Amino acid sequence: MNADLEHLVILQAQDLELRRLRAELAEAPLRVTAAQTARAKAEVALAEANKSLLKEETLRRSQELDVKDRHGKIARLRKQMESATSAAQIAALEHEIHFSEQAISKLEDEELASMERTEQFEIARGTATLTLEVTTATLAAERVRTADIVTKNTASIQSIEAERVATRALISESPLSIYDRIAKAKGTGLSEAIDHKCAACQMVIRPQRWNDLIGHDHDATIFTCETCGRMLFYDPRRDAPLRWSPGERLSGSAPTAS
Repeated sequence: MNADLEHLVILQAQDLELRRLRAELAEAPLRVTAAQTARAKAEVALAEANKSLLKEETLRRSQELDVKDRHGKIARLRKQMESATSAAQIAALEHEIHFSEQAISKLEDEELASMERTEQFEIARGTATLTLEVTTATLAAERVRTADIVTKNTASIQSIEAERVATRALISESPLSIYDRIAKAKGTGLSEAIDHKCAACQMVIRPQRWNDLIGHDHDATIFTCETCGRMLFYDPRRDAPLRWSPGERLSGSAPTAS
């Protein structure tokens, strides 16, 4: 393989790893923010449930006092009926008693409805309490995770950036300039040629170009994909009975026997 191309393969691996590390670094605080938002929503939900329960409790106390007062009023009206001297007085008292009994029945129905609402609010409070516990734990975990990512990724970025500077120094100006231009436009400047195709755009490579790419007569030449424009490289070790991971192949590590 062309020496510049070998170093470009390593450079691209470094660039991709830097991109991943920086993206992870940028995402980490967003995850903390999302966890904070989720916890805040759980706090609001719990506060609303508690507020609703208190409101229902206050309402029922008021209803219970009202029922008690109306029972007392009915008792007084019945006493008055004992001393009533005319049919008109008795009819009026009976009307007031009936009105109070209807009010009591309505209040009791409202109390029952309040108790049903209270049951639902208690379920909501239980759910909100559990959610708050979970989101609090998640927030704490995300903060720890973010701190760990910041520490590790910052150190890795510094190390890879230093390696990247050294790698770029080994590459000739022309292919390096071409790589930078293509990578800026397409995200990557190189693409591996696999099974007669460009791995980046999946377009078929012409047979003649494929033969030139995998042969040794053009080791000094850097070929490009005629479809996407990326510089092509072929790794002959793909044809060897060895086990590879993409990272090992790009970094130039020694092969591992199957």
